[in-house]
Amino acid sequence: MPESLNSTNEQFNPDELYQKALADHADYGSLPESEVKVLITEIAEEIKRLEEVGEKEKARIEMPAEMAKKIGAIWVNSGVGTYDTAIKEKERGVYKNLPWMEWADRARLNHAAILARKVAEARSGENFDRGSLASIKERKAKIKEMIEKFGPKIIYNGVELENDTVADVLSREGTIIPEDKVTIIRGTTEQPIVNTLDTVKTLKLPQGFEADQELAIVAHAPHLARIMRMINKQPPFPRTTKVRLFPVPTPETGKKAYAELETLGILNYALRRGVADKKSYPYTVNE
Repeated sequence: MPESLNSTNEQFNPDELYQKALADHADYGSLPESEVKVLITEIAEEIKRLEEVGEKEKARIEMPAEMAKKIGAIWVNSGVGTYDTAIKEKERGVYKNLPWMEWADRARLNHAAILARKVAEARSGENFDRGSLASIKERKAKIKEMIEKFGPKIIYNGVELENDTVADVLSREGTIIPEDKVTIIRGTTEQPIVNTLDTVKTLKLPQGFEADQELAIVAHAPHLARIMRMINKQPPFPRTTKVRLFPVPTPETGKKAYAELETLGILNYALRRGVADKKSYPYTVNE
């Protein structure tokens, strides 16, 4: 029996997805059918687990203080849209006309901000959850000061419009993430940033990142399955680097479609283009 991919009981069928893959690229037929189907199932199962973690952490990220203290940096992989727009004018065609894909970049950046605050609270011992409405402005100022002193470095690299928007948001009054806590990696003429592979290739760990610290990676659950396979093929950091994933859950209406989209993409990257591995780079999640 095909297994359920999400809580709406839409069924995941590896045979059906294998036929879709063949329709996209007939050369998959030169590979053992069982091997391709096993990979399809492994990817789908991984995405399902990541979605479950994302749903659990959607309202609040919970983890022991000692675990939070180990996060030395947060990498936000850019998504559809920008912080200010649901979808970019020059968005890739495959991402257009998918309402559940809109505002992905904003969702990831907000999740990273929540995580940065969580780490800063663990390191400082402070907590600003409680307070009267009259003190909101003062409380936000204190949170920003706490993140400035105790928060991890945040890394972001996307296309120029995404990067410019993040820089602008950081300069706005009321933003709790200090500008100097964020490193925006921009593409160059030799190495432009156009897609996910480019963000992986241009990623650099911040100065001062220690060997015993963890790199937190924030992106939507299905996208993380692709990112981690690209990293495993060509890691932009030492293979001893510890990674912890903080998945952003896909809206319920898009879970099955996004999982299928990324699974087909990973097959292409791993089996045809050779820029991703069949297996993900080792990581942990908060389960």
